[in-house]
Amino acid sequence: MKKSLILIAVLVPTLALLYFSLTRDPRTLPSALVGKPAPRFDLQDMEGKKVSLAELKGKPVVLNFWSTWCGPCVAEHRLIREAVRGYEKSGVQFYSILYEDTPENARVFVREYGKAAPILLDPDLKTAIDYGVAGVPETFFIDRNGVVLYKHAGVLTPEVLFGRLRTL
Repeated sequence: MKKSLILIAVLVPTLALLYFSLTRDPRTLPSALVGKPAPRFDLQDMEGKKVSLAELKGKPVVLNFWSTWCGPCVAEHRLIREAVRGYEKSGVQFYSILYEDTPENARVFVREYGKAAPILLDPDLKTAIDYGVAGVPETFFIDRNGVVLYKHAGVLTPEVLFGRLRTL
């Protein structure tokens, strides 16, 4: 009887924890970065040019974490390309940060689908970790003062992308 009570006392909370953990989508959790200064980064683009968030201060920034192996990323690529063309004259800076992928794959992707935003390399995933990226695609909207206004996990829709761009 005593062993059964101990087993129940351990098993019930464990099952409850598993149930709640497995039924929650971590992408729906709000980002702790919203309303706070965006984590700084110094990365290189595909041509070796250094890009620093500090140098972008005073300009709104859209950071899109993506991968060539990510089906949803391919789907939103066209939309991001359209946004870059429509907002580049207004000063919005767009950057695509390659996540768990290779520059070679990115070059093939760009040849096939066209270039949207400059692609930044994050080989050690430090920037992705600093931004709390759980998976791709994830997009961060950063205002002129370097504050994260919004984080979108998942595929961008025209409503989300252009709506958030208007608020920048």
